[in-house]
Amino acid sequence: MREDRRELIETHVGTVCFRETDAGIRILIAKRQSTRSLYPGLWECGGGQVRSGENFDEAVRRQTREEFGIEIGDAVPFSTYEIAVPDLPQRKIPGVLFACFCEPGDGGNAVSVCDIREHSECRWQSIDDLSGFDFIPGIREDIREGLEVYSRRMDRVHNR
Repeated sequence: MREDRRELIETHVGTVCFRETDAGIRILIAKRQSTRSLYPGLWECGGGQVRSGENFDEAVRRQTREEFGIEIGDAVPFSTYEIAVPDLPQRKIPGVLFACFCEPGDGGNAVSVCDIREHSECRWQSIDDLSGFDFIPGIREDIREGLEVYSRRMDRVHNR
């Protein structure tokens, strides 16, 4: 029962951010710094810890703003995940994945902000050209699921 014992655990949010451009759908990806303790040098889509006093939506918006300088539109939860941390007492960090909808872009790859403490490179990459990237295990599947959510939502928007 909650009143008997309160657990303090770390919880995360993950993002898969999409935007439409003249060149097609792009996804926001970032390469983790080689000095990171978890998954150094691998590509991801962003996210991080939920802070005290935040709900999931607030955490997603803060994370994308801090890491990439981006203000997102809708953020739709579509899956859960966990990060194995066997050396820590918690052993697993639970997370919720969100498909994020960003304003249309001009087709370029540049990201205006890339938090160099976390990432060595950030970019908007064509959803059709992800083969050359070494992603954290499971991220490719997350991207596919997020794209389905994004596509369904955009179909509804365009068919109104």
